[in-house]
Amino acid sequence: MTEYLLKTRHSRAYGIFYRALKATIGSFFKLIYRMEIKGLEKIPLEGGFILCSNHQSYIDPVLIGLMFPRYLYFMAKVEIFKNRILAGIVKFFNAFPVNRRAFDRQAIRLSIKIIEAGEVVGIFPEGTRATDGNIKDGQKGIGLISLLAKSPIMPVAISGSNMIIRKPHKRLYFPKIKIAFGEIINIRNVVSEPGSRNAPEIIVKKVMDSIKELYMQINA
Repeated sequence: MTEYLLKTRHSRAYGIFYRALKATIGSFFKLIYRMEIKGLEKIPLEGGFILCSNHQSYIDPVLIGLMFPRYLYFMAKVEIFKNRILAGIVKFFNAFPVNRRAFDRQAIRLSIKIIEAGEVVGIFPEGTRATDGNIKDGQKGIGLISLLAKSPIMPVAISGSNMIIRKPHKRLYFPKIKIAFGEIINIRNVVSEPGSRNAPEIIVKKVMDSIKELYMQINA
């Protein structure tokens, strides 16, 4: 795979246009989906970390990114980047490709580079969408990235997005969308625990347990 070029610093003009676009689209989505957002005050406004969310719909990175007050660099499946129009859109919003069918060293390197630059990497640890609303097991890649980058992790839960397009007719609906940002998970505590040889697996379990807890809270 050709080395993917990714900016971790943006011009002032880009920043102004990016924020204006987010505010405009975000206001529209808040209205039509009656969006309920919790935990924004928990988001650190400086420093790099990983944001991990459950995954129900293709629109999840858009909804989360619009509500997130910082730049958010989402991993996106490599197939998207084969479409010139889609590639242009996701690149503008700082997405970068990941090959879900293999151990993607480039995606890991880019993730570490982003975090070390003080920015935030967004990852869906389940690796695929769960359109039935259930939360699948997480992949241990997030544990590996957090260890290599020495990065804390913020769990996020999203609910309702799987109801936007429903089978069998694939009609468009406007369900209420809820997003909850959780408490930062400090991986240093995990590494210092007994059994830390299995640190990636322990980290993934903590993250997924936190996401499930948040998901239960917003659906209570």
